Amino acid sequence: MIELKKQVNRVLLRQYAYRVGWRSVVLSLISSIKGRTMSCRIMKDRTREYLRNGSAVVFSAVILFFAVSASGVRADTQTDVKGAIDQRRVINPSTYGDIIMKTSLTDSAPDKPVVFKHWTHRTKYTCNVCHTDLGFPLKANTVEIKQADIDAGKYCGACHDGKTAFGRSECAKCHSYGLKADEKKIDEQLAGLPKDGFGNKVNWVAALQDRKITPAASLPGKPVDKEVKEGDVVIPVTKFSPHPPDVLFSHKVHTEQLHCSSCHPVPFVAEKGANPDRNMIKIISGQYCGVCHDRVSFPLNDCFRCHSQPVQKIEEPEGEDKKGVKKD
Repeated sequence: MIELKKQVNRVLLRQYAYRVGWRSVVLSLISSIKGRTMSCRIMKDRTREYLRNGSAVVFSAVILFFAVSASGVRADTQTDVKGAIDQRRVINPSTYGDIIMKTSLTDSAPDKPVVFKHWTHRTKYTCNVCHTDLGFPLKANTVEIKQADIDAGKYCGACHDGKTAFGRSECAKCHSYGLKADEKKIDEQLAGLPKDGFGNKVNWVAALQDRKITPAASLPGKPVDKEVKEGDVVIPVTKFSPHPPDVLFSHKVHTEQLHCSSCHPVPFVAEKGANPDRNMIKIISGQYCGVCHDRVSFPLNDCFRCHSQPVQKIEEPEGEDKKGVKKD
């Protein structure tokens, strides 16, 4: 069993190094040793909980994220309009989930690129308001936003009218890329919300459930098109062995924020077994769950947030002790 762990761990580490480079692996391991964030402690606790069941499966599945990325060294998930993530940078809670728009603008241009901060907006509105009602697709770079549209009250202009939110004449509040003086202080603005060890360091699901935040489900004066779906879906992880715990998907958690059309029929066909090519490589690359997670929603190094089903206890063969030595 020990040799099996070593073989799986070597494969996972090579796969990760191939994607992000050995430099990232080394930096991540150094950061893990230093204990830069509470993420490391969270992953240790969760891993220990599963290992009590004697599962080599979980050890093999989480060693990659625990030793390499759970310490907080992952992408500073500030993305360009194409949604690309630099996997070599350290996560900054203040910029996690930021979308940089109009990256073609140069530093010498009068208007800097726009920085859209998700965490400042999600305390006020559900995801559905922007991504369904206002027509912003979940995937970046799939809609062209012109200043004329904003001036006409579309897209950002639906709120930024000087009444609901600051007006369109305050250019630097949006065109703020590189303007450190106006960088928003996440610790001050999100003080009092449930803490987490990943992403923005806020547990947004708990904040909503505990009513620490009460985001509106529609724009002022507009009808609410919100239908919360009950029911969990267990997604078996059986494509390879050994494998991590099965995934528990909560429709309630997602439909409190999003419309069903945000996920169905793209990127998920709403039928059991109809998404056979869904896998972690594609999720990491921004498909399926990766459309949101690792970009705005909690990052993928929080493994057990999704892989949360109980792990079946592995029974030791009779007549052998834990070291594999036959008993008399």
